[in-house]
Amino acid sequence: MEVTSFVGRKEEVRQVKRLLQTSRLVTVTGGAGIGKSRVAVEAASGVRRAFADGVRFVELAGVSDPGHLEEAVAQALDLADPSDRPDVEALADHLRDRRTLLLLDTCEHLVDACARLAQTLLESSPELRILATSRQSLGVPGEHIVALAPMPLPGPHAVESVAVLARCDSVALFLERVTAVDPHYTLTAGNAGQVAEVCARLDGIPLAIELVAVRMRTLPIGRILGLLDDRLWLLSGLTAGRRHPTVGATVEWSHELCTDDERLLWSRLPVFVSTFDAAAAEGVCADGALPAERILPTLLGLVDKSIVIPVRRGEGTVYRLLDIIREYGAARLLESGEREWLRRRHLRHYLELARRGRKVGPDADQVELWGRIRRDWPNIRAALDLCAEDPAEHETGLNMASTLWYLWIACGMLREGHHHLERLLARCPPGTESWSWATLILAYIAIARGHLDEARLLLERCGRGSPPGGDTVRLLLLKLSGTLAVIEGDLRGGEARLSAVVDRLGPGPHLPEVLLPSMVELGLSLIWRGETAASREVFLRCRRLCEEQGNSWARAYADYGLGLVAMAEGDADRAASYARDSLRVKRHFSDAMAIVLCLELLAAAAVDRGEPARAGRLLSAARTGWRDKGLRVYPMMIEDSARCAELVRRSLSRRDYDQAVREGVALGLEGAIAYALGEEEASGGAAVRRDSGWAPLTRREREVAELVAEGLTNRQIAHRLMVVQRTVDSHVEHILAKLGFSARAQVAAWATRRRLGSSAAPENA
Repeated sequence: MEVTSFVGRKEEVRQVKRLLQTSRLVTVTGGAGIGKSRVAVEAASGVRRAFADGVRFVELAGVSDPGHLEEAVAQALDLADPSDRPDVEALADHLRDRRTLLLLDTCEHLVDACARLAQTLLESSPELRILATSRQSLGVPGEHIVALAPMPLPGPHAVESVAVLARCDSVALFLERVTAVDPHYTLTAGNAGQVAEVCARLDGIPLAIELVAVRMRTLPIGRILGLLDDRLWLLSGLTAGRRHPTVGATVEWSHELCTDDERLLWSRLPVFVSTFDAAAAEGVCADGALPAERILPTLLGLVDKSIVIPVRRGEGTVYRLLDIIREYGAARLLESGEREWLRRRHLRHYLELARRGRKVGPDADQVELWGRIRRDWPNIRAALDLCAEDPAEHETGLNMASTLWYLWIACGMLREGHHHLERLLARCPPGTESWSWATLILAYIAIARGHLDEARLLLERCGRGSPPGGDTVRLLLLKLSGTLAVIEGDLRGGEARLSAVVDRLGPGPHLPEVLLPSMVELGLSLIWRGETAASREVFLRCRRLCEEQGNSWARAYADYGLGLVAMAEGDADRAASYARDSLRVKRHFSDAMAIVLCLELLAAAAVDRGEPARAGRLLSAARTGWRDKGLRVYPMMIEDSARCAELVRRSLSRRDYDQAVREGVALGLEGAIAYALGEEEASGGAAVRRDSGWAPLTRREREVAELVAEGLTNRQIAHRLMVVQRTVDSHVEHILAKLGFSARAQVAAWATRRRLGSSAAPENA
């Protein structure tokens, strides 16, 4: 969400909104700086309620390779699809039954690829609408085009009336941006002529107007007009080309008026291919010429000058560059000769971020950190691409791709991990610890994808002789051999290997990709063999270690395992509670395997509690998830699922059973999660979303509010969500501020009413 307000363009916005009612593809076209993205975003916000499955914004300015287009869309949809299907098939399947508006922003450098993708998705997804922005149309049959012209300029007699002049869109935008930097500035009869002349000289181009307006902080309008006379038109002849000459000239003019630090930072920021935060700017762009302590003031100076756009997110503010600003800065970077040096700084920054994600620690929020790393994926991908291109960085890339195991396996990005590891392994000679570790992580991914033959070959290749890397490599090799044995039904053989790993490592904040998953898999194997007490002990030990290490991902698996233990002991209520706790965490990681496992456990608990229709819906949704995601199913899971399905069939009539199955399929994985957690109810054969009474809370804040309503303290909530208490303290403070409350009891009462579907307004008493 950009922080500056939207001004003018009412008719264009209305036109886009009208077209979206009847047209499935609408493209907003126009030259650079004309305001295409802002018009599209404003229109999309205005029709948001018409799209039950939401509006998704896909920023394409940083996507240079057409082969990464589908990946960018999948990331915007938060779609982790570990199957072997091509990306476009996964996207089509995900969108097929959803009423979604997809906003593809900045398509002009990917026109052919965007056109192919749009046509494919529209043909397969009847409820989908696509809104695109581009300097040229996509050329897809059925496309409707809204061509943006410059903003209206003042008429010849407009200056005679201040009120009439202020209603002109170009003037209104100029005044809005001027008052942001000088709140006391007003349009008067004395300055009306000069304001009208500035807007006219800038041809009504919104970006040019904004870049000039912010200069009113330090320059009087008469001086600005003089500078336009002196410099702007000379520069326009030098910067004309595929962009409007006024825009290019204004960007050049803005660059001339920046400080030395601002010009230097402007030339370095294009190294980020997507959004970035202040810490990233400091980590990548600082050096002796621009020390770290001057980065933030300089960055804010560029924000003040509308060179850098701040974007508010739930976790804070990030920054981005408009494409024309990025192009200009990138050209200056090439001229400076710093590009390669800067790309390596960029690589080192994201390598360090990857390492932080591997070992989170007890004082960090793993959900938030891994979520941030997933959102930084375009920059991480650019760093890995550099490693693949440069022989000097092959080893670094191999280490980075291995370190990111959690992104590939825990967060569902299996195909991306397989691609990068396979590519880098092909460029690195065997015989090093890095090669061995990367080969084993690739085997880990192959197991998760169900490619057991590939995994077996990789393990054999790495295990020949004494694998380089010593104990750490041997322990991961032993762990994966145990995992493979369990999957193939050799439970005792798998347990022997996994137990050896657990005994060798013991407690401690090391090898998170080895110890904790080994404990989870050992516990699962034991419960499948009927060793309930031993399984419970393993899961309890695992959970204690997870709490010490701040590992909520593995902790959620331990909770799932304890739910299986509870079911084996005949306590369906406790099993369902463990499964819901696990599901609340796993939804944030997009861990499809864990999600469907929790849904199946909840289905089994529902059968045991005499709720066969609910069980049928959950089981049907889980099976659809197994199939659609191409997930590997353990033989024991198939048996458990079949037993549950048979109990549901016996408990329901054929008609009711078929209806429950249809409703479960219709839920989809996201809907099934919401249904399992009580956020949706199945009624009349369709999933019915809860009302929007939870606004303005974010999803995470809503979870906290619901746990407050259950009577939990902040410490207990932190324990339940696997975060540090100060994170919960912050969430509670935000909830109180947003709702205008002063006490937790008010939050509890408000959340209870929302959970019961009450439409009563919040009380501030």
